[in-house]
Amino acid sequence: MSRKNQISKHFGKSVLIAFSLTAVYAIIAPVLIKGMYAEFFHFSVAVGLFLGSIIFYFIFIFFRSIQKLPWLFGGIAVYISIVVIANTDVDIYFRNLFNNSHLPQQYSEYQDLKQPVLQFNNKEMKLVIDGSTDLDHYLTTKNHLIVVEVKHERTGTEALQQKEYSKFDSLGNFMAKYKPTNSNEILFEGYLINVDENYYRTWPLDGDTSKINIETQNADFSFDANKQADFIANFEERATFLFSKQCWTADQPSKKFIKTIFRENDKWITFYNDTKANRTIKSRGTVYNDLFRYYSTEDYKLVPYDNENIQYQYFQEISLKRSDSGTENWDGYLYTNVIVNKDTLKIKEALKLGVEWEINQSKIKDKVVGGLSKKSQGEYSRYFFYSNPKLQYQLFTNHLSKLYFIKNK
Repeated sequence: MSRKNQISKHFGKSVLIAFSLTAVYAIIAPVLIKGMYAEFFHFSVAVGLFLGSIIFYFIFIFFRSIQKLPWLFGGIAVYISIVVIANTDVDIYFRNLFNNSHLPQQYSEYQDLKQPVLQFNNKEMKLVIDGSTDLDHYLTTKNHLIVVEVKHERTGTEALQQKEYSKFDSLGNFMAKYKPTNSNEILFEGYLINVDENYYRTWPLDGDTSKINIETQNADFSFDANKQADFIANFEERATFLFSKQCWTADQPSKKFIKTIFRENDKWITFYNDTKANRTIKSRGTVYNDLFRYYSTEDYKLVPYDNENIQYQYFQEISLKRSDSGTENWDGYLYTNVIVNKDTLKIKEALKLGVEWEINQSKIKDKVVGGLSKKSQGEYSRYFFYSNPKLQYQLFTNHLSKLYFIKNK
């Protein structure tokens, strides 16, 4: 038989085999896979199967002609093994099998942070507030700590956001709790101020929950540009505290204006500025109630204070995991020292450690180790510590929605 006839014969066989396989797929596939774009998917697979079968047939004939079929099937076996390993994380299994995660002896006495109370030599650390959103905290002139927790409550089908205020004395003892009916009050320099309704309360300072009206100026927008500018210049010079908020009038069409609330001669006053006087009014006072962070005018966000009391020591890599996206993370424990005066609080927390180039890079003993994240929450917050010589306790948190108190035993 001539070479041309042989090629024609084999080509006919390959087409017949390819057609048979494609026909079987066309019958079975629509039953197994349904949904949007399923027809396009099946068509693409059928074309690939048809052409691939023809190509494979000739490859098979070639290896059979040179009596090297074991090479062909060996190569196929290797390829299938690689695909199986890549998709079943067999490599992860063996890397975990030979992982030496033995904990160094110096970290064996570290206590798990998930415990509600941790006992140390001269100190104890207790979880006091475990919220769902970031907490606000403010220290009054009487050295009373005010903690603001936002809680989400449901009444029927309506979801409500409520604020709850807790007060602690200078020894860290709980004093009182206050839950106003109106959650629009904001904590500013120890006062609870409702900007929309022009009233304030003094509960953080003296425990009084009574509403006190705030005097208003230019509420009818009768001041001209010059009078507004003079009024602003006057209170900017004399006010003890002040802050501004952008508001809108209730009438239609609504109009934007600026409300500035300031304290002068022990009296709160609200000034309505319809921006005839185009002035930027700089706040004066504690706008952000956060003892762990400060507002950076360079980064335009809250930035943690540098703190040498938190010393990350070691991360124990226990189990390697790979996500569906291919990202690898180590499940393990972060070991940390919290320095409180002459005492060292040794704690550990279950975390995940990712790759070094992740955006939430972390350092352990000044070495970048990768990105840390919570096992359950999927996010990581650095540790925070706060101390004040006027307080007989210290604050710690591993997440801004929580607050731990550290006290002497």
